Amino acid sequence: MITRKAEYAIIILAELASHPEGTVITSKAIAEKRSIPFNLVVQLLAVTKEAGWTTGTRGPSGGIRLTGDPAKINMKQVIERVDGPIGITRCLFSKTPCRDKTHCSLRNIWSEAQLAMLSVLEKVSIQDLADAADDDC
Repeated sequence: MITRKAEYAIIILAELASHPEGTVITSKAIAEKRSIPFNLVVQLLAVTKEAGWTTGTRGPSGGIRLTGDPAKINMKQVIERVDGPIGITRCLFSKTPCRDKTHCSLRNIWSEAQLAMLSVLEKVSIQDLADAADDDC
C-alpha cells in the first residue's frame, strides 16, 4: 500500500518543480499551499534531501529548492524512498512461501498487476506532475 506520506512527498517535489529552476520556497509555504502538516513537510524534506533531490538554506531568505532534475525523478523512486518496496499484495514479497504458492491462481494475476503498476509509476516523472498541475491552473 502506498502511504499518505509517500503521496505528500510526491506533492512536495511536484510543487518545487512547478517553480522556475533554482527557486527557493519555504517549508511553511509548501505546507500552507498544499495543505500538508508542517511537521510532515519538514520530515519529508529530510528524506528528499537525503535522496539528493532537494537542498535547504537556513535564515531569513532561506528555503528549499530542487537539486535533482525533476524529469529524472519518477513516482516509483519517491514512493520506494518513503515507503520501501511497493507491493500490490504481501504474497509477492513474502520470504516464506505460502502453502498454495505452486497452485495459487491469484499469484500470476498479482504479479502481472504489480508489473503494470510499477511500469506506470516509473513512467510518470515529477516534472510530468508539475506540468500537469500548471495545465490545471
